[in-house]
Amino acid sequence: MILSDIERERKEKDRLVIAIDGKSGTGKSHLAMLIESCSPVSVIHMDDFFLPESRKTEERMAEPGGNVDYERFLKDVLNPLKSSFSFSYRPFSCKTQTLSDEYVLIDKSIVIIEGVYSLRPEFRPYYDLAYVLSASNEVRVDRIKARCGAEKLKSFISIWMPLEDVYFSSFDFSSYPLIENS
Repeated sequence: MILSDIERERKEKDRLVIAIDGKSGTGKSHLAMLIESCSPVSVIHMDDFFLPESRKTEERMAEPGGNVDYERFLKDVLNPLKSSFSFSYRPFSCKTQTLSDEYVLIDKSIVIIEGVYSLRPEFRPYYDLAYVLSASNEVRVDRIKARCGAEKLKSFISIWMPLEDVYFSSFDFSSYPLIENS
């Protein structure tokens, strides 16, 4: 389905921008990687736009999806995507709480934005195609544990998964294809 959607849309556009959203452990990065193996694409990870600790105020964290630096994402990615074929951005490192010195160049005709919070309402007009991935909580927990380990899983369960639940219950995603990935 996704590859046929991409093929159909590519006939009419010079650049195609695709969003893949879903909670942690639903397979967003894996799906982006599979698409990348079939087509020349650039993948942008929402993980590169998490909010620095210094900006995580109580008010900001109370916003659905407020733990993402959506202002920087709009300025550094979505606006350049519409106005320039080639551009770069600096990924944020959660470990060091800094922007990377290395720029990531985006110069392909298909760009995939993958990650939870990629379908915030203010981002939606920038996308040509968008999908939401879903998986059972049991599958998600197993995948996160396999990827990050038991210790990191605790922070996913206590911090990140509740924030994602707020985001997904706060906005309407019903107009996007839902892909069950269990």
